[in-house]
Amino acid sequence: MTTEHRQAPRRRIESIERAGSWGNVKYRHLLECGHTESRPRAATVPKLACAWCLRVEKQQTQLLALGTGGRVSENIDEEVVEQLETQAKIKAEISKRLGLTSEAVDVTMSELLGLRVATVFLSRDDVDRMTGQ
Repeated sequence: MTTEHRQAPRRRIESIERAGSWGNVKYRHLLECGHTESRPRAATVPKLACAWCLRVEKQQTQLLALGTGGRVSENIDEEVVEQLETQAKIKAEISKRLGLTSEAVDVTMSELLGLRVATVFLSRDDVDRMTGQ
C-alpha cells in the first residue's frame, strides 16, 4: 500500500468486477463515490481507500491556490470526464470529415475556454488524396 492510499478516505465497495484473462486478472472495485480501484485480488473488507478522491481533493486545493476566484466545482472529476468526452467528439468529427484516422488529429482543450487548438497531421498519401494528385 502506498502512502497515497494511507491518506485516502475510505469508501464503501458497491461492486467488484473481474477483468482480464488467465494470468492477467484484475479486480475492479466500484466504490460508493463513483471511482474505481483496480487490484490484483478481490477485497474481503467492506471499505477501500479511494486514491482518486484524494487526487481530486489535492487538485481542488491547487486550483484555489492559483486564484481561480472560487470557480472550483465540488465534482471536478465529472468536469474532467465531460471535457474528455467533448475532446473525443471533436477529434472524431474532424477525422471523419477529412477522411483521416483519429490518430492523425490532436485536439487540445483549455479548462476555461474549451477548444484551444486542433492539429491535423497529414501523410503524403493524405495530401495526394485531398489534392487529387
